[in-house]
Amino acid sequence: MLPQNWLYAPPLVLVRGVVPSLAFALPETVLHTKTKIIFWKTNVPLLLTHHSPHNDPRSRMATRVSVLSVRASACRFGVRTRKYHTAIFASKPRLRGALSCSLLLMSNAMSGSASQAIEVDVVVVGAGISGLTAASKLHAAGFSVRVLEARERVGGRCFSTPEGADLGGSWAWLPDESHVSNLATDLGLVWVPMRLDGGVRLPGGKRQSGGGEYLAPCGPGAVRMDGGYAALAEALAKTLPEGSIKTNVDVRSIKKSTNGVEVVSSDLTLSVRRVVVAIPPRVLAARVHFEPGLPPEQLAQMRGTATWAGDWCKVVASFKSNFWRKNGDAGVAKFGGNSLLAVTWEAADPDDLGEKGACLAGVNFGEGACARLAKFGEHADTKTGKSNQALTEAVTKELSGVFGEDVIRDQILAVYHTAWTGEKYTWHEGDGGALGRGDDPRRLYGHPNLKKPTNWGVHFAGTETEPKSGHVDGAVAAGERVFLEIKQALGAPGGGKADL
Repeated sequence: MLPQNWLYAPPLVLVRGVVPSLAFALPETVLHTKTKIIFWKTNVPLLLTHHSPHNDPRSRMATRVSVLSVRASACRFGVRTRKYHTAIFASKPRLRGALSCSLLLMSNAMSGSASQAIEVDVVVVGAGISGLTAASKLHAAGFSVRVLEARERVGGRCFSTPEGADLGGSWAWLPDESHVSNLATDLGLVWVPMRLDGGVRLPGGKRQSGGGEYLAPCGPGAVRMDGGYAALAEALAKTLPEGSIKTNVDVRSIKKSTNGVEVVSSDLTLSVRRVVVAIPPRVLAARVHFEPGLPPEQLAQMRGTATWAGDWCKVVASFKSNFWRKNGDAGVAKFGGNSLLAVTWEAADPDDLGEKGACLAGVNFGEGACARLAKFGEHADTKTGKSNQALTEAVTKELSGVFGEDVIRDQILAVYHTAWTGEKYTWHEGDGGALGRGDDPRRLYGHPNLKKPTNWGVHFAGTETEPKSGHVDGAVAAGERVFLEIKQALGAPGGGKADL
C-alpha cells in the first residue's frame, strides 16, 4: 500500500497540447524540500511531486521509504527523460486511493512498454541475410552490435520448412555468386545440386521425357542449400553473442542525436554510433521515419524500387518419399489456368541427397496469385508456414491432377506456404510502379541512392541495394559493404574516427 500522504500533481509542461486525464490540485501552500519526476505514458507527461512540511515527522520516514529510482527512456513517440530519484509525499489522505491506481498503471506501463536506453556501437535493423551478415562481421571486428527484427524469426525472405525446403530465396549459381559461396564455406554449410533431369508433368496428367531445365525458374546450373536458406540465417545468428538479436521489434523512427543516432520502436530506444537499415527499400520508405529526413531523390528511388520476389507466393508439399524420382521424373510440373501453382520442382530429397525430407516446391507470381492463396485463411502454424486443412486439400487436388491422385494422396504429409504480398515487412506498393514503368524491377537494383549513407550515421543494406538480381548473393554483398563503410567511418570499436 502507498503511504497515506501521497499526492498526484498536474504537469508543469504539456506535450503537444495534451492534458493528462488525471489531475488533482496542489496544496495552496507549497513548503520546502521538493523533488519531482515525470513519468511518460504515450505522449502525456505525469508529474509526481514531493512536498515535505517542516513540522511533520512522518515526512522523514516517507522520504526514506518512498524513494523511487526510475530510468524512463522513451515512449512510443520517442520522448525520453533522464534518470531521476524522487520521494513523494503530500497532505491529502483522501487522494491515496486514486493515486494508488494511477501509480500502479504507470508502474505497469514503465515495466512493460517503456523503452530501454542501451549504448552500443551499431544497431542493425532487419535480421535477414544482409543484416545478419553485417552484424556478424561487425561483431567479429570487435564492435558491439544489436540486431532488431520486426518478425518473430530471423531470415527475412529466407524462410524454410522444417524439412529444409525454401518458401523464399531458394538458389545460388556457383561459382559466379562468390559472396554467398564464400560465406557458406566459412560457416560450414553444404550445397545440394538442383536435379532437373527426368520426366516433366504437364496439365491433364501428360508427361514429357525432359525439359525441366527450361520450366523450373532456376534454370540449369543452380544449387540449393542443405537445410534451406534458413540454415544460413541461423548459422549467421549463432556467430553473435546470446541476446544480440531482439525479435518482435518494429523500428519506426531513426533520429540524429547529439552523440550519434537514436533508434526508436514502440518499446525500445537505442543510442548508437551507427545504424544499418537492412529492409526492402519500399518498406523502409513507408514504415521508418527519419529525422532529419532523407533527401527527396533518395526517398523517391526507394519508393520506386520493388522488393525482389515481393509479389511471389510459394507452396511446399512434403511426402513420405521421393516418389517422383522413383517414377523417373524430375519433380518439375507445369500447371495451367488460375491454379494455385504455376510450376513445381524438387526442393528436398532424403533418399538420394540426405536432406531432411522429401519435398516439392511450387511458385506463382503476382498479387492475384497471392490473393488466391490468402483466401484460404490463416496458417495452421505461422512459425513453420504450415498451411491449414483447406489449403492443404486444395494443393493436394492440384498435385493430383498432374502426378496422379493415388500417389499424391498416399504420399503427402503436409503443405506449407507463404504469400509474400501479405508480409508487411517485405511487401509495399511504394510508388505503384511509376519509376519502374512496368519493367523488370532488377534494373533498378544497386542504384547509388539505394545505398548512399546519410551524413549522420545511417547505412543501407539489403539485396536491392546491390546489382545482384535480387539474389541472396546480393544480400551478402550488401552486408559486407556496410561493414566496410562502418569500419572505415568509426575506425575502432567504441571510439576512433566517428564523424557523426
